[in-house]
Parts: sequence; C-alpha cells; structure tokens
Amino acid sequence: MKINVERNDVKEWLDVLSKASKSDKTPKLWGRVYELLAVPARRRVGVNLYKLNKHTKEGDNVVVPGKVLSMGSLDHKINIAALEYSKKAIQQLGSANCKMVTIQEMIGQKKVSIIK
Repeated sequence: MKINVERNDVKEWLDVLSKASKSDKTPKLWGRVYELLAVPARRRVGVNLYKLNKHTKEGDNVVVPGKVLSMGSLDHKINIAALEYSKKAIQQLGSANCKMVTIQEMIGQKKVSIIK
C-alpha cells in the first residue's frame, strides 16, 4: 500500500512497523498499529489521559497511534509510545512517573496494548 506521508517521524514509524509486522512474534498487533497510523492526519486518534487512566493499570505497555492529550489525569505509572504529545500531557505524564519510549523500544516489549 502506497502512502503519501510528509512528516519524517511518521515515515520512520511506518518503516519500523512494516518490518515488525512481517518478522515479529506479534505481527497482527504491529500490523494493526500500522493501519491506524497510515491514515491522513485528520483521521488519527487523539487519546486523553483520563482514557489512559481508565484502560490501563500500573506498569502496562501502551501504544497510541496518534496524539496524547491532557484532559484528565493519570494516577499510575505506564510505559507509553505515541506519535505526538501535547505539552500539558508531557507534564502530567512526567508527574505520574510514566516512561515515554520510542516505537522501536516498544516493539521489544511484551504485552503491549493499543489505546485508540
């Protein structure tokens, strides 16, 4: 599938996800993240912190194929990889001691979930 993407960070994510969906132990997961990310920017997901708080627990590994927004709060520590973060969301994730990692680091993790 040919995708016309101008942002370099999105291109990098798509390259990494394409390789992971072909060779990793969990190709369906990374193939699904690829599908969710390979859409126009206006159709990508935006996930608020209250949703992350509701659907995760302490120590979870989470991928957000879009932007993390700051509405709500997070009261436990998670490992998260997202395409973008709002400034306030970065501050709140930092105050909750969350670890923001790259997609390459997340691919090596076990029990990763997609929040959309």
